[in-house]
Amino acid sequence: MRSLNSLEKWSYAVGSMPFAVKDAAFVNFVVFYYTQVQGLSGTLTGLAMFLALSWDAISDPVVGSWSDTLRTRWGRRHPMLVVGGIPTAILFLLLFDPPANLGEIGVFSWLLGVSILLRTFLTIYIIPHTAMGAELSTDYDERTVIAKARVTMGWLAAMALPAIGFLFFFQMDHGVDGRLVADNYINYGIMSAVLAAITAAFCIWGTRTVISRLPQSNPNAAPFSMGQPFRDVRIAFGNANFRLTTGAGLAFGMAAGIYTTLSLYMGTYFWEFSSDQLAGMVVPSALATLLAFILLGRLGQHYNKPPMLGVASLVLAVNSVSLIGARLLGILPDNGHPLIYILSIVSVGISVFAIVTLGVVSASLVADILDEQELKTQRRQEGVFFAAGAFVAKATTGLGALMAGVVIDLVGIQPESLPGTIDSSVLQSLGLFTLILTGSMALLAYVFFNRISMTREDHVRVKRQLEERATR
Repeated sequence: MRSLNSLEKWSYAVGSMPFAVKDAAFVNFVVFYYTQVQGLSGTLTGLAMFLALSWDAISDPVVGSWSDTLRTRWGRRHPMLVVGGIPTAILFLLLFDPPANLGEIGVFSWLLGVSILLRTFLTIYIIPHTAMGAELSTDYDERTVIAKARVTMGWLAAMALPAIGFLFFFQMDHGVDGRLVADNYINYGIMSAVLAAITAAFCIWGTRTVISRLPQSNPNAAPFSMGQPFRDVRIAFGNANFRLTTGAGLAFGMAAGIYTTLSLYMGTYFWEFSSDQLAGMVVPSALATLLAFILLGRLGQHYNKPPMLGVASLVLAVNSVSLIGARLLGILPDNGHPLIYILSIVSVGISVFAIVTLGVVSASLVADILDEQELKTQRRQEGVFFAAGAFVAKATTGLGALMAGVVIDLVGIQPESLPGTIDSSVLQSLGLFTLILTGSMALLAYVFFNRISMTREDHVRVKRQLEERATR
């Protein structure tokens, strides 16, 4: 297979943005909006997002298997990109605009229903998109380049959107904190919908030229049936490296999800940053993402992928607990001191570099494990493998939001609370829960990653055996 041209590579990379738009909304604003503005309890907010995630556990493998077996003149992936992309964009309009006077159960039901629909259509879009990434190249290093472009574009969008929100939608207005005004979130939802629609359309158009070069469904294979996804999942989990990668990704995703979901609470109440200061966090995030884009390809040429993932997990574990731990131990100066913001900027940059490293290297590693799976089973399972990957990525917001919501209720943060008005014991509890949950999940991911066996030499051997079998 020939290398991708620039339009094909970058239009594919831009196609990751609808998922990034979802992450930016759910990770940064949804929990805060429904608890602090709509008055829904943290536990019910987290429960709604967890139940939506539980539905993903069913829909993701179904879509993955369906995508693997789909036979059309436009290939296996592109028709599903069209079906999933536009409804996903429209649902962002509903996410931040529940009808008035619903009551707590009504607001909970609205959040649950919209979240399930949004996640379902996003699944139909994003699983074929990520599966296509593994099919665009068979080269060990080019796969990292493709994954790097996709993750980088997604991360830049995920970081820019909150910054734009804080700068233009959630500013202080006539003495009212913009983060507590419902109409501001409606405007943010409109922006999210427009961006998701445009980037999905550009991806579909820009990658249309690769359709003829992508692997097609086996014409002799049985047609898709509802029992097939469960058989496919069972076969996939027979691969030890796939099991370890999924477990590690789930643990790391939960660590990142808790860290990012609580970041607005930590920034607003624990550190007492203004909206402008929170918007400024996009600078270290963007620099860390660009640094990862520059370095990961070179690092990948010198180091095997599992150790790189283990180091990223360990870095996130240490970094996520150090600054909060220093505050709880009384080492840091009071809020408002310039050193607090400087250290927070450094901490955000380190965490983002670690999380981007996970996204890039794990996607490249899964593509290698797919080759190992084909050698063992004589089947390609891109859709199923990346359905598991998509579920792990969604766990970042689902399980992370559930834990974050419970933490919010346990520590006792009340709706519409203003910065500087919350008791210090509540803030200490918030910091302690964030420290323990994030650090422990990241350490668990480190343990899983260190057990994966897929070196560059292993992949060369697998490719050679696949080529020998193909020539018989």
